[in-house]
Amino acid sequence: VEGDYLEFGVFEGKTLIPASHIGSVINKKNKMRFIGFDSFKGLPKPQGIDEKGFEHFSEGNYSYDYEKLMNNIKLSGANENKIEIVKGWFKDSLNESTKKKLGLKKAAVIYVDCDLYESSKEVLNFIGDLVQNGTILVFDDWFCYRGDPDRGEQKAFAEWLKKRKNISAIEWKRFGWYGNSFILRVNKK
Repeated sequence: VEGDYLEFGVFEGKTLIPASHIGSVINKKNKMRFIGFDSFKGLPKPQGIDEKGFEHFSEGNYSYDYEKLMNNIKLSGANENKIEIVKGWFKDSLNESTKKKLGLKKAAVIYVDCDLYESSKEVLNFIGDLVQNGTILVFDDWFCYRGDPDRGEQKAFAEWLKKRKNISAIEWKRFGWYGNSFILRVNKK
């Protein structure tokens, strides 16, 4: 599948960095870019249904220093020219201006690790026109909230699919105790 690797919620780079190594090997033409989005201030203050949530999802959790992340990337031996980091809260950075600036057209892999329902909604709204047949969408915290489908990433994804009648999802692989992935299909209208 052509396109870029997009990761939302980068933290220390423990997913982004290996993805860049693997993607560079798999993608022989080496056109894939690896773009990470993070506030570097941790999670925003949980509001609405996120307010009474999973104990690890509170304001400021998972903050990490941008310079440390860049050092992690350098020390890993990853191709730094293929990795780009977008700093900022999703509500401020996930917009058409960012898509245009980055030249985003298609996503091959989308990794969602933003934990909260509200943040997941912002990510999904941002990626809607970037998905294509075969895009892999990974949710790092799918089974948090005791697997409640009316919370977190599961609720945001169900609502997103309901609004986009032309996109369907095939469950693909579960990982760890918390993660799940899907292969997306874009149906002709």
